[in-house]
Parts: sequence; structure tokens; C-alpha cells
Amino acid sequence: MMTRGDPRVSQLGFTLLEVLVAMMILGVALGAILQQFALASRAGAASADATRATVYAREKIEELKMLEEFSETTAHGSFDDGFEWETNVQLYSYDEVEEQSVFDDMRYETYLLSVVVTWRYGSRSKQVELETLKTVRKKEWD
Repeated sequence: MMTRGDPRVSQLGFTLLEVLVAMMILGVALGAILQQFALASRAGAASADATRATVYAREKIEELKMLEEFSETTAHGSFDDGFEWETNVQLYSYDEVEEQSVFDDMRYETYLLSVVVTWRYGSRSKQVELETLKTVRKKEWD
């Protein structure tokens, strides 16, 4: 007959200590994994907002580029989903050229078109800004 102290007796199951250690390791691992999922979800939402803002800014830039007449103006408004925009059209100055009178005899002038789209992300304000140049024929040469 085999007794409990006999080395030939195989041990069936786990001890309570082994089960508690395994549960603690599993709990820590699951906590870390869930934290990473939450972080990835927030990063995905921030990326989606930045992408939407960039699309809105490109849309506004294209609207400005399609204007038939250019003058120095500023406009602002908002989209239906909480994003706000501001456009600015101003005559571009070539600062690196010392003698600006060179440009007076030219038939074209260049405008700087800029768009800023802002939105709230949590308690912070975020923004995307796009700029481009547009060369147009001067009105006096039409």
C-alpha cells in the first residue's frame, strides 16, 4: 500500500498557492493589455479628428483657390461637428527681394492663402493650418 509520503504517489491538481500566483499574474497581464487597448482607442480617435480637420482645411483651401477675384480678406465659421475654421487671404510679399518696385510692373501678383481648422480634444484645443500661394493676373492688366 502506498502512503502519502511515498514518492511514487503522483500529485494530482495544483496547490492553493500556485492557483493564487497564477491568478495574480493573469490579473496583472490583463490589466496591462486593457490599458494598451484604451491607449490605442484614444490615439485612434485623435488621429481621426486630425484627419477630418486636414480634409476640412484642404476643402477650404480649394474654395479659396477657386475664387475669381482676390483681395485681402479674413473669414471664419464652423462645421456641423464642432470643427471651426478661419481663412485668410493676403498679398504675398517677397521679403528676400530688397527692391519691391520690381514687382510693380509685373502683370501678376501673388496671394498667400491660409486656413486654420481648430477643434477641442478633451480639455485641449488642437489645430491644423494649411497655406498655399496663388498667382493671379492683376486687375489693371485685364
